Amino acid sequence: MIEAILDDTVELQPVLDESPFDSAVDYAAEIKKRDDATRSWRSLASEEKAKYKDKIEDYLIGNGVADLKSNDAQRGKNLHLLRNEIGAHIKSESPFKLLSVEELHFSTSLIELLENAENAEHIRDLYKLRKRTTGTSKNAGINASEAQRLKNCMKQGRELYLSGRTGSLMVKPLNFFYALTAYAYAVVILNNPVRYVLDGLPGSHGLNYLPDHIKAQFGGDIKQGTFSDLFTSFPTSTIRDRRTTIIQDNESSILAFYKTRTTVGTGTLLSMVPEIREYYSLVTGKPSRTFPLEITTVSDSRGVKWELQIGDGESRPAAIDIDNAFGEFQRGERHGKTIITIPFSDAHKARATIYSDIRGRFWYIENPFYPVVLPEICLHFLLTNAFSNIMRYSPDHWGEILLNQVRSDISLITRKYLSAFENKFPVLLLRSISKFYPYVSSES
Repeated sequence: MIEAILDDTVELQPVLDESPFDSAVDYAAEIKKRDDATRSWRSLASEEKAKYKDKIEDYLIGNGVADLKSNDAQRGKNLHLLRNEIGAHIKSESPFKLLSVEELHFSTSLIELLENAENAEHIRDLYKLRKRTTGTSKNAGINASEAQRLKNCMKQGRELYLSGRTGSLMVKPLNFFYALTAYAYAVVILNNPVRYVLDGLPGSHGLNYLPDHIKAQFGGDIKQGTFSDLFTSFPTSTIRDRRTTIIQDNESSILAFYKTRTTVGTGTLLSMVPEIREYYSLVTGKPSRTFPLEITTVSDSRGVKWELQIGDGESRPAAIDIDNAFGEFQRGERHGKTIITIPFSDAHKARATIYSDIRGRFWYIENPFYPVVLPEICLHFLLTNAFSNIMRYSPDHWGEILLNQVRSDISLITRKYLSAFENKFPVLLLRSISKFYPYVSSES
């Protein structure tokens, strides 16, 4: 069983459409039809209304207005909300402030920022900041009671994380997974375009764990829950440092997520963690799926463009992965690196998996799930879930791993991952629920 921790396999299985998003009903068009018909109803004479038994709903149906409470209409509404949110993200400047955190005491500083977010009125402001199309003058966002509930989720998540950080390795994974789960509720309400209150969330993890092979299943026909809601909380991806801000459109990724059941080995997930890339290669003898990425600006007669330099001069992603991520964008090769050139105005059309470490450095991730683009926080949700399940349901095996009584490379990669997650967790959360985009800097 333990050797399965390094299993590097992925199975993508198309399923019958279980998606909460669908284009069968054009929700915006139906709303307009309903509004127009409602205005017409008000101007009808009494004898005309009598033909419909004085019931406006009968009149609406008679004039071809769709039932907006139907499943198809609700799925159309969800797609409408998703697209509106994506459009607002792409068109507006990022409202999140880059924040340099001093290296010497970065852990304490990040925890203080997480604790500072635990304020109900501040959470109400964050809701309107992070959700661009639901914090309008017509919608004041969430009420004080709901904000208080989110505050409690954040506080519990922080306390669980601190307990895991100071506790024994024997119980760290469970603390970390439930810390991430508690915070996930806040991430969902503050970012997911179709979730507004905690009471509306499904009561499951939203993934399956396969203990015999230490694999995870998600998406497609897997029961919706925390993980699927967390995934849908990233309608766009933000690729950002002091010189770069790229907002990537994730609509196609989200739609594909609900049409494909994905089964993945833990080894595959570990290969996608930039912070343990050297250890992954050392342990498995295979290259990591992570590649250093530098982004600069270049200009020519057609305008200013982003230039992405992917690789370390010795290794670079497979050509098919580059094709998937960057479509028809101009590409080339220089000094052993893959070079992608993207016009500023088209940057949102990329379909790349790009993560950022705590120092703000970019990493291109070779994507085993294409066309699904896995947000970094979702990667860690899957991994902490896997390790917490080993800990809970196979404590004998978990003890063998920690005490180095099995293959030493498995003990090494497990410890290194948990250490990397411990450092990365506050940064991931702050980038997902706060008004800051922090990175750790050695500059004072």
